[in-house]
Order: sequence, then structure tokens, then C-alpha cells
Amino acid sequence: MSNYNITMKFECVPNIHKLIISVPEVAEKAQPGQFVLVMVDKKSERIPLTLADWDVEAGTITLFIQEVGLSTTKVAFMEAGDSFFSIVGPLGKPAYVDTFGTVVLGGGCFGIGAIYSIAKKLKKLNNYVITIIEARNDCLLYLENEFQSISDEVIVTTSDGSKGSKGHIYDVLDTMIAEGRKIDHIKIVGCNIMMSKVSALTKEKGSIPTYATVSSIMVDGTGMCGACRLTYDGKTKFACVDGPEFDAHKINWEELIQIRNTTYIQEETLSLQTFSPQCLSLKKFMEKADEEELA
Repeated sequence: MSNYNITMKFECVPNIHKLIISVPEVAEKAQPGQFVLVMVDKKSERIPLTLADWDVEAGTITLFIQEVGLSTTKVAFMEAGDSFFSIVGPLGKPAYVDTFGTVVLGGGCFGIGAIYSIAKKLKKLNNYVITIIEARNDCLLYLENEFQSISDEVIVTTSDGSKGSKGHIYDVLDTMIAEGRKIDHIKIVGCNIMMSKVSALTKEKGSIPTYATVSSIMVDGTGMCGACRLTYDGKTKFACVDGPEFDAHKINWEELIQIRNTTYIQEETLSLQTFSPQCLSLKKFMEKADEEELA
């Protein structure tokens, strides 16, 4: 049995789950912007998840997982006390952090959790931190109170206008720029379409330094498989070892959105349709029975 035990898990908003997992070796070396590769069981795919937070003394890491495909749905059915088959990390290069001045952090959906550790680090470096969190509606917003304690400003935006301003992160940024707000650095995490629009906006409005954490398909997480490749400044880069954070203005967003992240949609849909939570529960029951027999 593995030692990657879930010490706490709950659904903080619909389809987004917070997990605290015991992985001392990862917690000890984690840095903002890095990620881990997790496997639910020995036949699961490896999925990359950004480290939202960690506790070195407790030996735990915090992850936020959005239910999208089969593997994340399996995670959603796990409970406190369950164990992952494998967790590897920390992987990837740490986020580029420095004393920039005024920094805007934008997080949407799963990206809200992903920017948390980066915001903490930037605040410790005495930056003026403005955090923008985005969701489709107010029911899908989370960590708002937590960001209040590590940000100088927290701005909420929702697609339907149910809380905060109506719109998206790029709409908020467009308004801030139009008002003449001083912005020295921008970091964004979320869906590729949102990040591409922010990139286009900040490039057009004076090339404000903008860094995006690329979300792409990964297999081994060490640069060997090439699944997470992207075109960056006209050259091939790998999100797992060269990123996951990149200068957003140098990313070929059209290729990333239309080709890289749509390759396995049909297969993913089929695998999710054949998934049965009852089978997962039966598997846990059989494993427990085997353990008791061996004891």
C-alpha cells in the first residue's frame, strides 16, 4: 500500500475539490508554481495538478481538483483515508517571482487554487498584490476570504454578473488599464482561451509583462514523451520541464488551443461514459478483503 494518504477532502464548490495529502518528500521541496503528477490507481493515467499550498512540518500538500475527465472524476469519489497509487513531484520550474511592484494575479476555475501559493510568495516579497478571481457564477467562487489575507486588493468577476463585475479577467484588466492603473507584472492561470485573451490584451496595451501557466496533456512529466509540447517564440518547448509558466506573449495560443488540448477529447469522453463509481467502490472492498486475508 502507498503512503499517499488523503488527510482531508471536501467539495468546496460544485465539481471542485480540495484535498490535503500526506506527501512529506514533496512538501519539503515544493515551490510556488510547481506541480505533481498523481495516479489514483496503478492503471490510471498520470494527471498534472498544481501545488496550491503545502505544510513542511505536517508533511502535507494541498491540491484543488476540477472534475473534467475520467481521472479527475475518480479523484472526486475518493475520501479522507484513501490513498493515491502514486504522487511524483515537485515537477516543473518554479514561477518567476521577484519584487516587481504592482502585480496582478488572475485565476479562473481550477486556476483560482493554482495562484494561491504564488500570491503568498509575491506578497512576502513586498509586492502590491491585486488578485482577480473568475467563475461562471457566484456558486463557483472559492478562496475569496483566503486571498483577502494575502492580497492588497481582491476583485471578483462572474460571467453572469451574480457577484462582482460581470465579465472575465480580461475585462477587469482592460478597465484597469483604461483607468491608468499602474501594473508592473501579470500572472494568469486558468483555461487556455481566457489566458490567450489576456495575453492579446496586455500585448496590445503596451506589452505589460504577462506570464501564463500552461495547462496541457502530460504523460511522464520529465520531457521524454513530448505530449505537453508547445510552440514558444517559434521553438518547441515542453510544459513539464521548460514551464509550466511561460511568457504569455511568446506562446502560440492558436496551436495550443486547437490542436494540443483537443487531441484526445473523443477518447476521454468514451472512457468517462464507461466509468462506474460502483466499480470503484467494489475495487476498494476487494482490496480491503485481500488485506484482511493476508493479516
